[in-house]
Amino acid sequence: MPETTEPETDLLLTREEIQAVTNTPLSESEAQSIAVQATDAVRDYCGWRVAKAKTETLTLPSRGGRSIFLPTLHVNAITAVTVDGVALHVNDFDWDANGILERTSGRWPRGRRAVTVTLNHGYTACPGGISQAISAAVARGVLVPAGGIASETAIGQSIVYSRMSAGGLVAGAMFVSDELERLDRHRLQASR
Repeated sequence: MPETTEPETDLLLTREEIQAVTNTPLSESEAQSIAVQATDAVRDYCGWRVAKAKTETLTLPSRGGRSIFLPTLHVNAITAVTVDGVALHVNDFDWDANGILERTSGRWPRGRRAVTVTLNHGYTACPGGISQAISAAVARGVLVPAGGIASETAIGQSIVYSRMSAGGLVAGAMFVSDELERLDRHRLQASR
């Protein structure tokens, strides 16, 4: 998933919602950073945007069958489909909200970038289970605004590392098993 660099409106939980579930006061920039990290972690783990519906154009591979699995689990609309640069008529394809695009006449061509789809996808608001998982992780203090060393004691020589990788938050370290189960309901399966 690409890095989240979009405005506050694209975050799964706003900085105000993050601030509301923390155990300690956070500055506006710390709350914003946590909201961005949580959004990125959930979207990376689930494999798609999940919430805050957005229109995107995706270029997809095709195995040449009648169906293509879109990298989403909640399609709101498909406004255009092109095959090798040629726009299809709306009667030439069908889709369902679960992210399956079907060719109604013929088959999709084989190729790595054979099909381009413009769609609107994602829930309007963050699903409750995901919101609860993020809130619980934040309330536990799992998220810290920066990675690396989270705590250091000079005389006692104790160092505590944050649950961040060098490139950002690791979702598996952020969430406990019951929270991951909530995310799994919205996770793309590897077989797609």
